Amino acid sequence: MRKALLAGLIGLAVISGGIILWNSAPVEFWRLERQKANLPAAEPFDTTNATNSGESTNGANPTNINEPPEPVINTNEAPVVTNTNTAPPVTEIATEKNLAVPFTSQAPHANWDLDHNEFCEEASVLMVGRYFQGRGISGPDDAEEALQKIKQWEIDNLGFYYDTTAAETAKILEGLYELKVQLVKNPIVENINQAIANGKLVIVPAAGRELGNPNFTAPGPIYHNLVIRGYTKDGKFITNDPGTRKGQEYVYRQATVMNAMHDWVPKDPRTTARNGSSTGTPVILVVSK
Repeated sequence: MRKALLAGLIGLAVISGGIILWNSAPVEFWRLERQKANLPAAEPFDTTNATNSGESTNGANPTNINEPPEPVINTNEAPVVTNTNTAPPVTEIATEKNLAVPFTSQAPHANWDLDHNEFCEEASVLMVGRYFQGRGISGPDDAEEALQKIKQWEIDNLGFYYDTTAAETAKILEGLYELKVQLVKNPIVENINQAIANGKLVIVPAAGRELGNPNFTAPGPIYHNLVIRGYTKDGKFITNDPGTRKGQEYVYRQATVMNAMHDWVPKDPRTTARNGSSTGTPVILVVSK
C-alpha cells in the first residue's frame, strides 16, 4: 500500500514538474523559435510607389512637425479611432501574412547605454520607415547613424527623445518619413490582422515586462515598442522586436501582445528617463504609405 502511494506521489510530482517545465519561459522560447521555420514567406514592399523621406541619403531636411503629409488632419495629430471591442465587418483576408520588414536591434553595436536602452521607439520607427521606402538596413553602422538622426529630430521637434507616447511616435513617422498613421485605441486582434493583410504595419507600445521575452535582460523594459509585421493561421503575431538581437521575425502569442499593450503615461516635468508609467490605454499605430 505504501509503495503504491509512494509511486503515485512520485508520478504526480513528475507530471507536475513536466507541466511546469513545458510552460516555462525557456521551453516557450524553444517552441516559438521552432515555428520560424514554418512562417509564411516574407513579402517585400512594392517599391514602385516608394519615395525618399527626411531620413533618406539625399540630404533633404525632415518635414516640419506642424506640416503633416496629405491628407491634412485639422488638429495636426494622427487620427484616433476608439474600438468598441466588437469585431470589424467580416472581410476576406489571407489566412497568414508576413511582410519583409528590415530588422535592427535598438542597440546595433550591442552597446546598451542610456540612449540605446531608450531606443525601442526609434528602432521601430526606423524599421517601419525603411520598409515603406523600399530600403533595407545594411548593417550596424547604417542603423546606428539612422537612430541618431531620429533622436536628433525628436530633440529638435519634441524637446526630448525618450519614452514617447503613441501620439508622439506618430508625429515622428509623419514628420520624418512622411507616412500616414492612425491610432487605434482598445484594438482587437482582427484590427491588427486586417491592417497587415492590407499591406500596413503596426507598432505596438507595451508594458515590456508583460511580454515575457526570455531574451530581455531581466526583469525587462518598463516600456517597450515593437513592430508587428505578420500573423500566422494558428494565432501568433510575427514581430520585429528591437529589444533583442534575436528579434527578427520573433513570434509572440497574440494574447501575450494584446495583454501587454499599453501606452506610455508621462509625468511632468519630463526631465529624466522612465519618468512615467506604461499603464496607459491599449493602443496601436497603424502605418501606411
